[in-house]
Amino acid sequence: MGLMGGRVRRGVCVIGLAGVVACGGQPVETPVSSEPSSPPVLTLDAAERALEILPELREAWRGVDCGKVDSLTAWAEGELGATVCAAVQNGLPGVDIPDYSEIEVFLPGDQEEGAWFAALAREPDPAYFVFAFEDGVWQLAYGPIPLLGKAPAEDAVPTGATDMIVKARLVPQQYLTYLTDPAGVSGVTFPAGDPVRTLLEELLRTPKKARPDRVSVDVRLATDASRTLLLADGGALVFHAITLVFTQKPGAGRRALRHARYGSAAVKAFTGKAKAGKITGSEVLFLTTRVSKAGKMTTIGVRRELAHITAG
Repeated sequence: MGLMGGRVRRGVCVIGLAGVVACGGQPVETPVSSEPSSPPVLTLDAAERALEILPELREAWRGVDCGKVDSLTAWAEGELGATVCAAVQNGLPGVDIPDYSEIEVFLPGDQEEGAWFAALAREPDPAYFVFAFEDGVWQLAYGPIPLLGKAPAEDAVPTGATDMIVKARLVPQQYLTYLTDPAGVSGVTFPAGDPVRTLLEELLRTPKKARPDRVSVDVRLATDASRTLLLADGGALVFHAITLVFTQKPGAGRRALRHARYGSAAVKAFTGKAKAGKITGSEVLFLTTRVSKAGKMTTIGVRRELAHITAG
C-alpha cells in the first residue's frame, strides 16, 4: 500500500527532545521560502524541519505551557489543546506525548488545500500525524493517531487520481451518516471488527446503561479540514476527526446524576464544580481511514480524547 502524490520524495527522520537528530533523503533543488508568513515551498527538507514541532509540543504539555500548545497546534488538535490545557491547569491529568522516532514523511500531490503533509512514526508504536502551515508557521493538525494493524508499504508513486480525491472528501460525512443511521438505510458500511462499528454499538447502548439518567448523543464533524493521501493501489488514506457530544441529565424527579459519565475530578477540572445536575461532554475521535479503489472504507487509525465538559 504505497503512498503517492506529485513529486513525492520520502525520508526518515529520527527525533528526540532536542529536535531532529538525523534525516534521510536526497538534496532538495527548490529552496524553502525565506518569508515566515508566506506559504512555503513544500519539500521533504521543509517537512522534516517541521517535525521539530513534536518535541517542542511534548515539552509544552509537560510544562503546561498553554500558550505554546496553542501556537504549535491547529484544526482539531488546536481546539482540543485549548480546552484540555486549561483543564490540566485545574487538576486534569497531564498530556504525555511519547518520544516518537523513525518518522517517515509523505508529501501530497494536491496542494490546492494549502501546504500540509503527513508523517508516520514507527517508534515506540506506529502513529500518523498531519502538519499544516497555518498563521505563517507549521502546526500539528492531527496526531498522534495510533495505527491499527500493519503500516503501509514504503514505495511512493508520483501520480494523481481526481476521482479518488472526490470519493475521499466524502469520507467524514459518511462516518456521520453511519453513526446516526443505526438501521443502515443509507447503505454506508464498514467491515466486521471495524472500530466504528464498535462505536455505533456503544452509542446505542449508552442511553440504556445510564438509566435512570437521561442521555442524548450528537455526532458532528470536529473540523471541515480533512486531508487525503493517494495510495499506489488506487485507494487513499483520509485523515479527519469527528466529535461525540454526550448530554446527561438526572431522571424524572431526581436532582443528581445516578451514573455520571465523567468522574468528579474531570468535571471539576473543566467546570470548577465537583458535581453538576446536568453535564455535556465533548469527545473527539481522530481518524485515519483507508478507502479502497472501489470506495470501501476501513478505519486503520483512531484516537479518542475528552475535549471539554460543561455544567448546567
